[in-house]
This record gives sequence, structure tokens and C-alpha cells, in this order.
Amino acid sequence: MRTIEAGGARVGRHRSAVVEVRKHLTGLYRGFVWWASLHGEVDDDYEKERREQVVGLLDELSHQYLPGSVWLTEASRKKVENFVRRSEELCSEFSAEIEERGNPRVRRSMERRVSKKLRPLKAEAESGLEAELAEPRPGWRERLRK
Repeated sequence: MRTIEAGGARVGRHRSAVVEVRKHLTGLYRGFVWWASLHGEVDDDYEKERREQVVGLLDELSHQYLPGSVWLTEASRKKVENFVRRSEELCSEFSAEIEERGNPRVRRSMERRVSKKLRPLKAEAESGLEAELAEPRPGWRERLRK
């Protein structure tokens, strides 16, 4: 009976970690979309608020991801880490460009780059996480036997 309970708890933690990582990926991507899609003339404070939201979401994902990553396969970890790395790079690029050229001039470029560079990485990471939920994971004993 204890073996079944332990196995169920392990599956529950794995599932919970996958769901949590997916939630953070989605939130971060939406933050980028909101930041890139500021319409009309917006003041600098509003743009900075959106930027700070993305930075906060990146920070939150980074802190929440590491403990949950032990439950993911190596392939899924690499996909998520690629998404996070590219998100960090885009955040830095956008921030520097906005400081240099102003938000109205950078906004259209931001929209294209979020769509072109970040969306495919998000889709790839989510498909890996989706596959983890769909297929049964071998226990540690089975993994050691291979």
C-alpha cells in the first residue's frame, strides 16, 4: 500500500511541477505581448510599468523553475531553458532600444520579434511539457535499470 501511495505522490509532484512551469511560461509570454502591444501614445510610466511586469515575471519563473525542473525530462528542461534565455535577451534588447529610441519607434519591432522569436520557443516548450503529462514516467528504479 505504501508503494502505491509513494508512486501516486511522485506522479502528483511531477504533474504539479509541469502545470506550474506551463503557467509561468504562459504568464511571461503574455507579459511580453502586453508590453509589445502598447497602443497609441502612452506615457513613459506606463511603458516602464509593463517592462517591470515582464522583469518580475522573468524573475518569478527563474525562481520557481529550478525546484520544479528536477521533475522534468532533460528534453523539456532544455526547451524551457531556451525560452527563458531568449526571453531574458529580448527583455534586455527591448529595454536598451526603448531607452535609446523611445517606445513608439521600437514598439512595432518588438511585436514582430516577440511573435517571430519567442512564440516558437514557447510552443516548443509547451509541447514538451504536454508530452510529459501524456506519457507515463518511469520511476527511479526503472530509470536506473536502463
